Amino acid sequence: MESKRDIERFVDAMKFGRLSRRDFKKGLASVGLAMTVAPLSSRAVRAAGEGDILCFTWSGYEVPEMHQEYIDKYGESPNFAMWGDEEEAEAKMRAGFAPDVAMPCSYKVQKWTDMGLLKTIDTSRLSHWNDVIPVLQGVPDMEIDGERKMVCAWWGLTSVTFRTDLAPEYVDPETHTWGILWDPKYTGRLSMIDSLIDGVMVAAIYSGAKDPFNMTPEEVEVTKKLMQEQRPLLRYYTNDTTSWEQALASGELIAAASWNSTPLNLSNEGIPVAFMNPKEGPMTWTCGITLMNSVDPAKEERAYDLINAFLSPDTGQYWIESFGMGHSNMKSYERFSAEELANRGLPPDDIEGYIAGGIFQATIQNEPELQAMYEEVKAGI
Repeated sequence: MESKRDIERFVDAMKFGRLSRRDFKKGLASVGLAMTVAPLSSRAVRAAGEGDILCFTWSGYEVPEMHQEYIDKYGESPNFAMWGDEEEAEAKMRAGFAPDVAMPCSYKVQKWTDMGLLKTIDTSRLSHWNDVIPVLQGVPDMEIDGERKMVCAWWGLTSVTFRTDLAPEYVDPETHTWGILWDPKYTGRLSMIDSLIDGVMVAAIYSGAKDPFNMTPEEVEVTKKLMQEQRPLLRYYTNDTTSWEQALASGELIAAASWNSTPLNLSNEGIPVAFMNPKEGPMTWTCGITLMNSVDPAKEERAYDLINAFLSPDTGQYWIESFGMGHSNMKSYERFSAEELANRGLPPDDIEGYIAGGIFQATIQNEPELQAMYEEVKAGI
């Protein structure tokens, strides 16, 4: 029987775009779920009132705790339709699927704007907007040509979780660095997240590239050499959070590129770990909510109410508590002790400074070239 934790990890991976469509289907089977949303049509996956809006998103956001404020006002949840990944979502919308609200991540906003999918959001209609952490109001790509195309609701970090008892020289925050993932002392006991945005961009950040998401040819070459140096040090590249968390717990791994949920899960098991704030900067991902051009004008008020519900401090509390990720509403953090926030890799005293100190994920300008380079490095070429 699959554990609740296994299912939560799988849902976590889906939420943040860590699964390909193939891995999504395989993952559903691994946690005992059927592939029920693949043949998605323009109808919602949950039957609700005719006046309800349709939200297109990752699985997991449909739980009542994520939009309780909307339920309190209308007496029921909106319709939800799920995608396996954002590429699948794009294909369905190109084919005519017409949601009212969608929930991609920031690096998709420019593309979706260019596709004509997004409607400008009037933040004056959002009662929680002024509580959104200021730095998250200005995330790159969420405003296009001065028009708000997305509001940020969730954020997190890609950084390093490491065993403090097995790598004591890295315990002091002054020594936190991505370089632990290139430390030859730990050959065979390190791992990297197997994705372009995590695998290549981490190396680019460590290399000191001025803009990791828009590198010059010279910076690409430096990044490739670093990845080639790293490859024989790694035990594996993986997208499977269960694999790297179990390996960290057993001591098979000393350090792993990971997300905020990893130190939370391991700390809850009594494993001595820490989540780094690398001197080169962690990588910050941001996701949120968009208003679609296909929104039914008669339902636009409901669409704004749903966006507002996702921004509420109650939603933020549930999100932080359950997944260890950050929420955009600054009032959410008042509901946790300093220790509870620290266990989730969230600083108790300066959330905004911590976010601002990270390197925001953005549209990868030379993606085909970097994808080819990444595959060559993994193949040992």
